[in-house]
Amino acid sequence: MNNYRFAWRYMLLSLLGLFVFGIPAVAQERKVYTVLEAGGILGLNEQEPIDGQVLSGYRMRLALGRNFNDSFFLGFGLGNEVYSAGRRPEGLFSSRFRVLPFFADLRAKLSENFVSGELFVLGSAGYAPRLGNDTFRGGLGHLGLSYGYPLSPERNGSTVNLSLLYGIQQIVLPYQAKDLQQHSLMLTVGLFIK
Repeated sequence: MNNYRFAWRYMLLSLLGLFVFGIPAVAQERKVYTVLEAGGILGLNEQEPIDGQVLSGYRMRLALGRNFNDSFFLGFGLGNEVYSAGRRPEGLFSSRFRVLPFFADLRAKLSENFVSGELFVLGSAGYAPRLGNDTFRGGLGHLGLSYGYPLSPERNGSTVNLSLLYGIQQIVLPYQAKDLQQHSLMLTVGLFIK
């Protein structure tokens, strides 16, 4: 059984390596990208299982992937999102909900010359497994716009990004009849290296 798991893990890592590094670079452009971002989460809906409170918090993300001709980007990432309620609800052990999602990251360039920078549409979908007593599981999806201001005058390298996203996050509460369905607006600042 352990050899079977090892073979699947090896195959998955090999495919991921082939996806990220397998196709040789054409000209002088980089074929990989990295995104590191952090920001705030503003909750939009009241949560019935926690006495009608609105959850807000913060998030940090790291994504790595392929760059397709500087116009389409596809990758995978890991995040940390923390949601907090104002007070601890009756019957729950915490007013803080932390998820560590694994997600697919998708970015497509809308405009190359938008107010001295670049405009992207971006989206992500993923799942956060329960990794410990202080983390929660659930699915997620985000969609939004991102503005990137170039750090070099050639406009072919790194950018500082400002992103506005709408997101849906499911938070599965253990031993509770209902889960949380969090709708949020997110504002993040990050570094986009391509």
